[in-house]
Amino acid sequence: MNRKISKTNEREEFFNALLDEVRMNGTERLRAKASLARAEAFADAVVAAVDFAKRLLKTVVVRPYRRLTTSIG
Repeated sequence: MNRKISKTNEREEFFNALLDEVRMNGTERLRAKASLARAEAFADAVVAAVDFAKRLLKTVVVRPYRRLTTSIG
């Protein structure tokens, strides 16, 4: 998780403080924090997949279309 793209990553301390206020044992707290981290990693993976799809579509669709229109005109 190198990039900080979501609100969870920006305010991680805030959410950890909220979790610390909830009455639960240490194991449950650790699981809750791990679930937040897992959700953040999943969100990062989804964003990376969408970025890859956008680059792929740009390469496969847009560039050949531009070449075609410049060769015609």
